[in-house]
This record gives sequence, structure tokens and C-alpha cells, in this order.
Amino acid sequence: MELSILATGIVRILGITALVILSYSMVIRNFPNGWKKSAAIGILFATGSILSMNDAVMPAPGVFFDGRTALLAIVYPYGGLIGTVIAALLIAAYRIWLGGVGVVPGLLSILMLCCVSYAAARVPVRKIPVGFGRSTLIGLAASLSIISVVLLPGEVVATIVGAPLIAVILANIANVVIIVNFLEREKSRLRIIRALEHEASVDPLTKLQNRRAFDKAALRAMNDNRARAAHCSLIMIDIDHFKTINDRLGHYTGDTVLADVAAIIQKNVRLGDVVVRYGGEEILLLLANTKQDAANALAERVRSEIENTDFVSGSESVNVTVSAGVASLGEKYASMEALLKAADKALYHAKLSGRNRVEVA
Repeated sequence: MELSILATGIVRILGITALVILSYSMVIRNFPNGWKKSAAIGILFATGSILSMNDAVMPAPGVFFDGRTALLAIVYPYGGLIGTVIAALLIAAYRIWLGGVGVVPGLLSILMLCCVSYAAARVPVRKIPVGFGRSTLIGLAASLSIISVVLLPGEVVATIVGAPLIAVILANIANVVIIVNFLEREKSRLRIIRALEHEASVDPLTKLQNRRAFDKAALRAMNDNRARAAHCSLIMIDIDHFKTINDRLGHYTGDTVLADVAAIIQKNVRLGDVVVRYGGEEILLLLANTKQDAANALAERVRSEIENTDFVSGSESVNVTVSAGVASLGEKYASMEALLKAADKALYHAKLSGRNRVEVA
């Protein structure tokens, strides 16, 4: 096999690797963590491998040198078990379909690479940090799969051993180093973006979401209601006589009380519910798929727990109560704006009726 042909093939393999890297960025941005993300990564790596196999260097009919070595060697750390199984099955099926004398060595190579990928994921980062050294070791381990060529006919092996084999090994190592470097950079960039988005949507005092987050959640809730006629309720909670607490005990105590009240509310809601510091001492609960009776019961449970909690400031115990207004989407309140006004009006009635109570719109 001429080295010039091999060099051209290696360049094409690196080009397909670049496409996989770009597509990986889209996958991790659009899929939340879970089996769907793992499956998408597995399909992506399999697609890259199949494209590479279609543009492979062929030292003999039915024998391929392509980019699947690097992709399979790192699929487990990024796609987990599900992604690895999907990638391996799709690549193996396509390799069988291509046929030729290299089918059995190719399948053995796929199995060995999956084992290398799993082993790479099990090595703790504290022992071998992510970087050039770790990715080089993975590339070296992945290159061991080249021993599967011994299953090829002798005359085919003779055309591979020597400089072509060394060039393939070096290309595989370089490919692993390049792709791992870019994938890790993309993961790091996404973590920074998500951290900034989290900071922009979270109130620093109460750790609740802010009005910006509420607007997005409200839009999703309205779309869900239009699409599935799902129930959606809103609870507006306000701390009674909060100004008096601030004036009498100081703003530090007021902030502590507000944060403690927020923690009690957060403890009582479901994972998918949206709890927002709407302004000052006002807290909103947006409850998807929740009928008015259930929302009313939740508001009453929160009100009772806050009333029976001892809020301590230094050596002084602070009595804290809340009032709440509850409203639910329906024929009367068909928009989020109407729902907000209704909950606010119900809260106003709760205040007028003596506070420390729940009113339903």
C-alpha cells in the first residue's frame, strides 16, 4: 500500500472526525442528560464511523482502514453503555453488510475497541487527568485492535505490515488526541454557559428562580395547556408584616426569614414545579398538571408549616405567617396574564381578611 494513498485517506478520516465534533456540540446542547442523550451520541459516533468506512483506504478488497477506531475508543466516556451498544451494533451491522475478507477481523476490532472505551471510562481522572497524556494512552490502547489483522490472509497481511501499519497506528493515536481535546473543550464551554444561565435565572438570596425564569416556564405551561388541555395552577405567597420584621429586627433578619420561608416552600413542591421570587417578599409557585383543589391544599400545607416554624434571630424567636392566593387556568382565566391577576387579587383578599390564610380566585 502506497504511503501517499494512506496519507490522503488519513486526511479524509480527520475531516469526518471534524464533522462528528461539530455535531457533538449540537447533541449535548439539545439533549438533556439521560438515555436519549446517550443514544444520540451513540448514533452520532456510528454515523461518523459509517461515513468513514464509505471513504476508507482499502489495502485489499474487503479490508478497510477508516475512522471508526478513534470514535469507538472514546464512545463509552461520552455516550455511556447505551451509546456504546448502539454505536457498536450499527457499525458491526454495516461492516457485515460491506463484506469481504476483513469482516471477522473487523468485528473483533469493534469488540476490542468497545472494551478499550469501557476501560478508559473506568480509569479515575484523579489518577490520569483529562488531557494529552490520557488521550494518548487511549489512542495507544485503541491501536492494539490492529492485531486483528492476523486473521487476514497472509498475502494481505504482507501488504499491511511495516510502514503502512505504523502510519495507521500513529494516525489512530493522533485522531483520538484531536477528538478528545475538542470534545472536552466543548463540554467545558457548555458547562460555563449553563452556569452563567443558571446565575442569570436564580435569585442569589433565596436560591429560587427569578422572574426571567418564570416567564419561560409560564410560556411552556401555556403551550402545554393548549396542546394537551393540562391543568395549570398558580399560587402567590406573601410574607405577612414583612416590613415590620425588617424595621424591628433589621434587614439581615428579614433576609434570613425570607430565605427560610423560600426553603420551606421549595421543600413542599415537586421537582417539576417552578418556584419564583417574584419581587420583594412575594413568591410564586407555577404548578403544571395541578388542579385548583390540589393547589389550594398545597398552599394551605405551606401556610400551616410556616406558621408552626420557629424562626430564630439571635436569641429572639420571630413569629412568621404568610398569606396566599390561588388561581387555575380555565374558561375564566385563559391566559397567564389573567391567571397572575386572579392570584394577586385572591392574595389581596387574604390580606384584607386578616392574613395568615389562603384565598382561591
